[in-house]
Amino acid sequence: MPAVILSTAYLPPVAYFKKIKDAASVYIEKHEHYLKQSYRNRCNIFGANGVLSLSIPVINKHDKEIITDTKISYVEKWQQQHWRTIESAYRNSPYFIYYADALKPFYQKKYTFLFDFNTELLQLLINNFKLNAEIKFSEAFEKSNSLEDFRYSIHPKNEIVAIEFKPYSQLFNEKFPFVPNLSSIDLLFNAGPHAKDYL
Repeated sequence: MPAVILSTAYLPPVAYFKKIKDAASVYIEKHEHYLKQSYRNRCNIFGANGVLSLSIPVINKHDKEIITDTKISYVEKWQQQHWRTIESAYRNSPYFIYYADALKPFYQKKYTFLFDFNTELLQLLINNFKLNAEIKFSEAFEKSNSLEDFRYSIHPKNEIVAIEFKPYSQLFNEKFPFVPNLSSIDLLFNAGPHAKDYL
């Protein structure tokens, strides 16, 4: 696959990482407007009672705010809540213990901007997946882009990208059928070093 462009994303879904793995170059859009109800500030994980949505609260001043200017709100103690939820959902998964220590600091340090938080977290996940991907950033916003454009197609309300994935072992398979295209941490905690092969 040629170069791709993606939106910033919080603990991005598996489809997002497949695009990274298959691409010659990866660009993250940094000049778009913040988009509500997207993976830019939310992710889906799998707990004992089914799919859980985690959302980072943001200070969104207006609809035309550039994504790099979008600030994280700390009025709610979302970091503690997210980490407790992740830990509760995955602490019994085969590989949680191997990745938890690297992930936990993101729920202790306070970042000002959502884009910065997502970018550092993305780099950690790329390293954990052992992908040879160098992240670059868009220089300007272009509606018609020469890159393979997945900025808006990888979206919680557009799960068609999930159909290409075969089931892998999830922690609660005995209670629920396989759920595709969850946050990449679901794949990482369940498949560990085999996660890259799955992609």
